[in-house]
Amino acid sequence: MQVTRTPALLRTVANALGALLLVPLLAACPKGDVGAPCNHGDVDPPADKVVTFPALSCNDLLCVYADEQEPPTAPCTTDEMCNAASEDGKARFACVEGECKLASTFVLERSMCSKTCGDDDDCKDGGIGQQVLAKETSCATGFSCVAIQTLGELCCQKLCVCNDDLSAGAVDETATECAKFPTDQSGKPICGNDMMMPTPTPTDTTGA
Repeated sequence: MQVTRTPALLRTVANALGALLLVPLLAACPKGDVGAPCNHGDVDPPADKVVTFPALSCNDLLCVYADEQEPPTAPCTTDEMCNAASEDGKARFACVEGECKLASTFVLERSMCSKTCGDDDDCKDGGIGQQVLAKETSCATGFSCVAIQTLGELCCQKLCVCNDDLSAGAVDETATECAKFPTDQSGKPICGNDMMMPTPTPTDTTGA
């Protein structure tokens, strides 16, 4: 009896030990937060799309506001006047001193943690230990890996951005503009104010 029971007991102990070891490993796996709410640290809302780095509330320190609609230019007296043309019913704009501007509440609602990416698959959950997306998000249609800026430190850098806030035309326009920039040795675009100017030829001061 003991000969047959000992292997079974050992298997039971081994299985239990393996399960106990697996629990902390799973708990140690970083949880993705792409799509989690974040803020840009400014009192006033931005005038346009913005990427904040570092955003300390996000795993990858990236907070993105990517909505592309611009406020009406006509004078206003109420917030309703600023949002009258909204096709999706969202209150994007507020009337501030007679001008329509982005509403801080909308910017906060649509600002989400992001991460750098190579393609759309990088913006989706994978298997165990490859959780990319936050459990709770205001993004309804998933994320795409796109560039949304052509200036600054993150110019032409592809990021995970909510499809709710993107239009195909704007994404294509940014991609076309980024393709025109020269690249450094790592393949990173050199754009906007980061364009390197040619080194001037040294002036001969020897009098020869």
